[in-house]
Amino acid sequence: MGNQIEQLNLAEIDCIFISYDEPNAEANWADLRSKCMWAERVHGVKGSDECHKAAANLSTTDWFITVDADNIVDSKFFDQTISVPAGARAFSWPGVNVINGLQYGNGSLKVWHKDFVLGMRTHEAADSANGQVDFCWEDGYRPMIESYSVTYPNASPFQAWRAGFREGVKMSLVDGVLPADPAPSKLHWHNLHRLKVWSSIGAHVPNGVWAMLGARQGCWMTNCTDWNYVDVRDFDKLKEIWTGVKSVDVMDELNRYETLLEQDWGLKVTTLNAVSSQFVVETIKDQYQQAVEQITWTLRKNAI
Repeated sequence: MGNQIEQLNLAEIDCIFISYDEPNAEANWADLRSKCMWAERVHGVKGSDECHKAAANLSTTDWFITVDADNIVDSKFFDQTISVPAGARAFSWPGVNVINGLQYGNGSLKVWHKDFVLGMRTHEAADSANGQVDFCWEDGYRPMIESYSVTYPNASPFQAWRAGFREGVKMSLVDGVLPADPAPSKLHWHNLHRLKVWSSIGAHVPNGVWAMLGARQGCWMTNCTDWNYVDVRDFDKLKEIWTGVKSVDVMDELNRYETLLEQDWGLKVTTLNAVSSQFVVETIKDQYQQAVEQITWTLRKNAI
C-alpha cells in the first residue's frame, strides 16, 4: 500500500462469522445472515489464532470482517467506507457488553487484511510473550471509536463464567504479560477499571453473576496462585476449571473471592444488586457516548 490511503467499502469485502461452542451462535448467525447475506462461517476450529487463519483462508477478498458468535451486529456497520492509512492491517470496533456496559476490544467487530492474519502468531501460535493471550499487540492493529454491535456472552452460566474468567486474567496483565511482582497499582487504569466492573456488575442480566464470579476467580488465580495464566487461551482447560465451579452456590463464591482478592492482592470489588447494577451500566453507556462525541468533535475540528 505504500503511503497511499486506501478507501475500504465494508459492503464489498467478505464477512466471516466465527463460532465454537456458544449456545447463542445459531440465533446470532441467522441474525447476521439477515443483515449480511454474503456472510460465511467458520465453526469449531480450536485456538484463536487457528480459527482466524481459517477465516482468512475462507475469505476471497484481501480484507475481511470477522464477527464473534456472541455478537449481534448493527446493519449500519456495513454502510461504512473507512480510510486505511499506511501501516494499518487490522481494525477493531468495540462491542457493547450486555452484562456490564463496557465497550472495548472484548467482543469487538474486526476488519483484517488477509496477509496480516495468515502471518500473525498469537495465542496458541504465539512467538512473543505479549501475544500469548490477545491480538491487540500485533503491529498494525488499530482500535476504532464507535460501536456497531452488542456482545451477549451470557446465554448460559458457563459462557458467562468463561467470558468473565478470561477478562479477569487479561485485565490483570501489563502489556499482555504478568509482572514479576503483580499488584493492582501496576495495571493501566483502563484495565483496572474494567477488572472492577467485570467483578462487580451484572446482577441485572441472566447469568451475569457467573461472569462476575469468573472475573474474580480468573484475577485471583492469575495473581495469587502458581496457575499458568497462559492457559486462559485453552478452552478445554477452562472447561476443566468450570467442572469444579458449576455446582457451587454462586453468591457464596462471590463473597469468598471478594474477601480473597482484598486480602491476598489488595483489590476491592463489590457485588451490586440488580437495581444498582442496571443504573451503573446505563451511566457507563452515557459516559462512552459522551466520550465518542467529544473525540469525534475534536477529530473534525483538527481536520478543518
